[in-house]
Amino acid sequence: MIKKKGSLSLSINAVIVIVIAFVFLGLGLNFIRTQLTGAGDTATMVQEQIKQGIMDDLRTGNKKLSFPAQTLTMDKGGSEDIAIGIKNILNGNLDFTIEINTIEHQENPVATAEELESAVNYFYASGPFVLKSTEAEAYNIKLIPKDLGTYLVDLKIINGADSTIYAQKTFFVTVI
Repeated sequence: MIKKKGSLSLSINAVIVIVIAFVFLGLGLNFIRTQLTGAGDTATMVQEQIKQGIMDDLRTGNKKLSFPAQTLTMDKGGSEDIAIGIKNILNGNLDFTIEINTIEHQENPVATAEELESAVNYFYASGPFVLKSTEAEAYNIKLIPKDLGTYLVDLKIINGADSTIYAQKTFFVTVI
Protein backbone atom coordinates (compact mmCIF):
# COMPACT_ATOMS: atom_id res chain seq x y z
CA MET A 1 0.00 0.00 0.00
CA ILE A 2 1.39 3.32 -1.05
CA LYS A 3 0.88 6.29 1.23
CA LYS A 4 0.87 9.80 -0.25
CA LYS A 5 1.41 12.87 1.80
CA GLY A 6 -1.16 15.61 1.17
CA SER A 7 0.11 19.07 0.37
CA LEU A 8 -1.43 22.08 2.11
CA SER A 9 -0.30 24.51 -0.52
CA LEU A 10 -2.87 25.73 -3.02
CA SER A 11 -2.20 25.62 -6.68
CA ILE A 12 -1.85 28.89 -8.57
CA ASN A 13 -5.04 28.13 -10.50
CA ALA A 14 -7.08 27.89 -7.30
CA VAL A 15 -5.71 31.21 -6.04
CA ILE A 16 -6.56 32.91 -9.35
CA VAL A 17 -10.13 31.52 -9.28
CA ILE A 18 -10.65 32.81 -5.71
CA VAL A 19 -9.34 36.29 -6.61
CA ILE A 20 -11.56 36.49 -9.69
CA ALA A 21 -14.59 35.37 -7.63
CA PHE A 22 -13.99 38.16 -5.10
CA VAL A 23 -13.58 40.75 -7.86
CA PHE A 24 -16.88 39.75 -9.46
CA LEU A 25 -18.60 39.69 -6.07
CA GLY A 26 -17.40 43.26 -5.43
CA LEU A 27 -18.51 44.41 -8.89
CA GLY A 28 -21.93 42.79 -8.41
CA LEU A 29 -22.47 44.41 -5.01
CA ASN A 30 -21.39 47.79 -6.38
CA PHE A 31 -23.81 47.43 -9.31
CA ILE A 32 -26.73 46.59 -6.99
CA ARG A 33 -25.90 49.51 -4.67
CA THR A 34 -25.77 51.88 -7.65
CA GLN A 35 -29.13 50.66 -8.97
CA LEU A 36 -30.85 51.00 -5.59
CA THR A 37 -29.47 54.50 -5.09
CA GLY A 38 -30.73 55.47 -8.56
CA ALA A 39 -34.22 54.14 -7.79
CA GLY A 40 -34.46 56.32 -4.68
CA ASP A 41 -33.32 59.35 -6.64
CA THR A 42 -35.94 58.64 -9.32
CA ALA A 43 -38.74 58.41 -6.74
CA THR A 44 -37.64 61.70 -5.17
CA MET A 45 -37.51 63.34 -8.60
CA VAL A 46 -41.06 62.15 -9.43
CA GLN A 47 -42.36 63.51 -6.11
CA GLU A 48 -40.74 66.88 -6.82
CA GLN A 49 -42.30 66.96 -10.31
CA ILE A 50 -45.73 66.24 -8.82
CA LYS A 51 -45.27 69.05 -6.29
CA GLN A 52 -44.17 71.40 -9.06
CA GLY A 53 -47.26 70.48 -11.11
CA ILE A 54 -49.49 71.23 -8.12
CA MET A 55 -47.79 74.57 -7.55
CA ASP A 56 -48.15 75.48 -11.26
CA ASP A 57 -51.84 74.54 -11.08
CA LEU A 58 -52.34 76.88 -8.13
CA ARG A 59 -50.43 79.76 -9.74
CA THR A 60 -52.32 79.66 -13.04
CA GLY A 61 -55.79 79.32 -11.52
CA ASN A 62 -57.50 81.04 -8.66
CA LYS A 63 -57.87 77.79 -6.72
CA LYS A 64 -57.50 77.56 -2.97
CA LEU A 65 -56.69 73.84 -2.94
CA SER A 66 -55.05 71.56 -5.50
CA PHE A 67 -55.32 67.80 -5.11
CA PRO A 68 -53.72 65.19 -7.41
CA ALA A 69 -56.63 62.77 -8.00
CA GLN A 70 -60.28 62.01 -7.37
CA THR A 71 -59.58 58.34 -6.57
CA LEU A 72 -56.45 56.79 -5.07
CA THR A 73 -56.05 53.03 -5.55
CA MET A 74 -53.72 51.32 -3.12
CA ASP A 75 -52.60 47.84 -2.06
CA LYS A 76 -53.45 46.67 1.45
CA GLY A 77 -50.32 46.88 3.56
CA GLY A 78 -48.72 49.40 1.21
CA SER A 79 -48.66 53.16 1.40
CA GLU A 80 -49.06 56.15 -0.88
CA ASP A 81 -47.35 59.53 -0.71
CA ILE A 82 -49.36 62.42 -2.09
CA ALA A 83 -48.98 66.17 -2.03
CA ILE A 84 -51.66 68.82 -1.77
CA GLY A 85 -51.26 72.45 -2.70
CA ILE A 86 -52.78 75.35 -0.80
CA LYS A 87 -52.91 78.94 -2.03
CA ASN A 88 -53.86 82.00 -0.02
CA ILE A 89 -56.30 84.09 -2.05
CA LEU A 90 -57.17 86.33 0.91
CA ASN A 91 -55.89 89.88 1.27
CA GLY A 92 -54.07 89.11 4.54
CA ASN A 93 -52.23 86.17 6.01
CA LEU A 94 -53.90 82.77 6.11
CA ASP A 95 -53.38 80.89 9.38
CA PHE A 96 -54.64 77.36 8.84
CA THR A 97 -54.57 73.73 9.87
CA ILE A 98 -55.10 70.58 7.78
CA GLU A 99 -57.70 68.01 8.80
CA ILE A 100 -58.26 64.62 7.13
CA ASN A 101 -61.01 62.17 8.08
CA THR A 102 -62.43 58.99 6.62
CA ILE A 103 -66.17 59.67 6.58
CA GLU A 104 -67.75 56.65 4.87
CA HIS A 105 -67.07 53.04 3.84
CA GLN A 106 -68.79 52.02 0.62
CA GLU A 107 -69.19 48.34 1.53
CA ASN A 108 -70.22 49.11 5.14
CA PRO A 109 -72.23 52.36 5.23
CA VAL A 110 -73.07 51.88 8.92
CA ALA A 111 -69.42 51.61 10.02
CA THR A 112 -68.68 53.31 13.32
CA ALA A 113 -66.38 56.31 13.62
CA GLU A 114 -63.75 54.09 15.27
CA GLU A 115 -63.87 51.58 12.38
CA LEU A 116 -63.55 54.37 9.82
CA GLU A 117 -60.72 56.02 11.72
CA SER A 118 -58.67 52.81 11.82
CA ALA A 119 -59.35 51.78 8.19
CA VAL A 120 -56.88 54.26 6.65
CA ASN A 121 -54.14 56.03 8.57
CA TYR A 122 -52.94 59.48 7.50
CA PHE A 123 -49.47 60.67 8.39
CA TYR A 124 -49.02 64.42 7.90
CA ALA A 125 -48.20 67.66 9.65
CA SER A 126 -51.53 69.23 10.58
CA GLY A 127 -50.17 72.69 11.33
CA PRO A 128 -50.75 75.44 12.20
CA PHE A 129 -49.29 76.96 9.04
CA VAL A 130 -49.17 80.52 7.72
CA LEU A 131 -49.31 81.64 4.09
CA LYS A 132 -48.92 85.26 3.09
CA SER A 133 -51.29 86.78 0.58
CA THR A 134 -51.02 85.11 -2.89
CA GLU A 135 -48.46 82.64 -1.52
CA ALA A 136 -48.82 78.92 -2.31
CA GLU A 137 -47.20 75.85 -0.78
CA ALA A 138 -47.32 72.06 -1.18
CA TYR A 139 -47.78 69.74 1.82
CA ASN A 140 -47.08 65.98 2.00
CA ILE A 141 -49.50 63.33 3.17
CA LYS A 142 -48.78 59.60 3.54
CA LEU A 143 -51.79 57.27 3.36
CA ILE A 144 -51.47 53.84 4.98
CA PRO A 145 -54.50 51.59 4.39
CA LYS A 146 -55.39 48.86 6.90
CA ASP A 147 -58.62 47.33 5.56
CA LEU A 148 -59.92 46.42 2.10
CA GLY A 149 -62.68 48.49 0.55
CA THR A 150 -63.52 51.90 -0.85
CA TYR A 151 -63.55 54.84 1.52
CA LEU A 152 -64.77 58.41 1.18
CA VAL A 153 -62.23 60.81 2.67
CA ASP A 154 -62.76 64.46 3.59
CA LEU A 155 -59.83 66.89 3.44
CA LYS A 156 -60.41 70.28 5.08
CA ILE A 157 -58.29 73.37 5.33
CA ILE A 158 -59.47 75.17 8.47
CA ASN A 159 -58.93 78.93 8.72
CA GLY A 160 -57.43 79.51 12.16
CA ALA A 161 -58.67 83.09 12.41
CA ASP A 162 -62.35 82.17 12.67
CA SER A 163 -62.35 78.30 12.57
CA THR A 164 -64.23 78.24 9.25
CA ILE A 165 -63.50 75.94 6.34
CA TYR A 166 -61.18 77.76 3.93
CA ALA A 167 -61.13 74.91 1.38
CA GLN A 168 -62.49 71.37 1.25
CA LYS A 169 -62.07 68.34 -0.99
CA THR A 170 -63.53 64.84 -0.84
CA PHE A 171 -61.84 61.93 -2.58
CA PHE A 172 -61.96 58.14 -2.65
CA VAL A 173 -59.37 55.69 -1.38
CA THR A 174 -59.77 52.18 -2.81
CA VAL A 175 -57.79 49.48 -1.04
CA ILE A 176 -57.31 46.25 -2.99
